[in-house]
Amino acid sequence: MVIWREIIKRINECKKLSTEQERLNCLLRLYEETKDGMVALEIGEEYYRRGQLEQAIKYYNEAEKRFPLDKWKTKAREKRNVAERELEGHKKLVEISPAPEISYDPKTTLFVVSCAKSKIWDEDKNAPSYVPARHAYRGEDFLKFVYWFEKNQMEMKGFKWLILSAKYGYIEPWHPIGRYDVCFDDEDSGPISDETLYSQVMKQRRFEDTVYLKDFKKVVCFCRRTYLQRVHKSFRDTDAEIVDGYALPEFRSFLQNR
Repeated sequence: MVIWREIIKRINECKKLSTEQERLNCLLRLYEETKDGMVALEIGEEYYRRGQLEQAIKYYNEAEKRFPLDKWKTKAREKRNVAERELEGHKKLVEISPAPEISYDPKTTLFVVSCAKSKIWDEDKNAPSYVPARHAYRGEDFLKFVYWFEKNQMEMKGFKWLILSAKYGYIEPWHPIGRYDVCFDDEDSGPISDETLYSQVMKQRRFEDTVYLKDFKKVVCFCRRTYLQRVHKSFRDTDAEIVDGYALPEFRSFLQNR
């Protein structure tokens, strides 16, 4: 029987691996070997960070069953309850979400969504120091956009999207971010400058360095007012049409239940 201290050591070794899939595979192998509650809990955490809530719930349940101490059983149960509430919310979003056929050209259309004040570290103090942006932001509007986008398989159709962060500027969904508290509404928080955003649009290639941001012809924004203003300013010398995504008929029924 592998002793507890050795299990913790091996869990930490798995967590140091460079990619999400490597970490998950390592933990799954360790769980098959040990059937240990702490390993199950870490697997649940990995699945939660990936947005695979049903798998996360499965392993949180396994962790609760296998932990011998009540305090750890309670911890696993609390994490499962958070994941279950989030999953239920996602199911409701799917029920109210239309599946419109977007008439835009995916080659020339960019979707932009605001970042969110609420982040994964507010829910899980044990989350890694850096988490992919699409999993790090936990705001309601952000999650609604992401799940609408995923449900309608927009990426599969060739559409691209970016997150407008008050700290980082325009970032791709898989860009890792750390915990921060910066917003455009509070200049004292040190938000990224308008000049830097403009430079990103005019000079940077994105999406595996194949597309200049300035070359997009339509930018569909799911952004709060101050963020939408930044989009207009940063794309001002391009041919892009800036569209308020919240005003589109295709999205209205989806957003009524925000």
